[in-house]
Amino acid sequence: MTTESKNSDTPKVQAKGADAYRDPSWWYDIRGFFILMGTYQVMIWTHLTFFAKNLGQKHLEAAIGSGTFLALTLLTKKITGGKLPEEIIGIDYAERMLKGAQTLFKKHKNIQLIQADLGNINYPDAYFDSVNIAHSFHAFPDPDKVLKELHRVMKPTAHLYVDVLLAPGGGYLRTTIANRVNRFCFKKGILARTCDAETTKAQFENNHFNVINSYIKGNTYHIIAKKE
Repeated sequence: MTTESKNSDTPKVQAKGADAYRDPSWWYDIRGFFILMGTYQVMIWTHLTFFAKNLGQKHLEAAIGSGTFLALTLLTKKITGGKLPEEIIGIDYAERMLKGAQTLFKKHKNIQLIQADLGNINYPDAYFDSVNIAHSFHAFPDPDKVLKELHRVMKPTAHLYVDVLLAPGGGYLRTTIANRVNRFCFKKGILARTCDAETTKAQFENNHFNVINSYIKGNTYHIIAKKE
């Protein structure tokens, strides 16, 4: 079970679902970049190289959003000489975000975009070779339900890569910036919770994932997990 931020400056408000993503996808990308820098406090290249390592033959991008981050992840993989997936499924519940992704990937026949709840994925058991959850775990209303469903559709050899937003830490200036950005995100409905590393790791383990590697950088908890 994830926990709310322990910092009293962070209000405990639940995400508003798809209504939180009514802005144009291009504005979401611009806003998202500054949110990423202000609250996750990890350079964008660090995020890209992390997720680019986990692109299997049949890949699921869980909460694909506007698709911009996935496009940059694929570019990073290509630059570093890796093999790109043969099939990519991108799922998101926000129609406005998916419209941006549809425009971005309209010439990519191997990328299929689906508007759906990640707690109910219409794919067979043990289908995907890899799953990425990029900058989205904090917004899931029911993360346990999502983890159970991801566990079902992953192959036994598949890896799950996740970055999890932690409660703000570090020096006074960094914490102040992160708290202000988080308050904005709570108000907009694009942040449901911040987490702590220990409880989050236990949550993955309770949902039958083996956390084979995890580490903290900035205000971000990086998790690499496999099915037990």
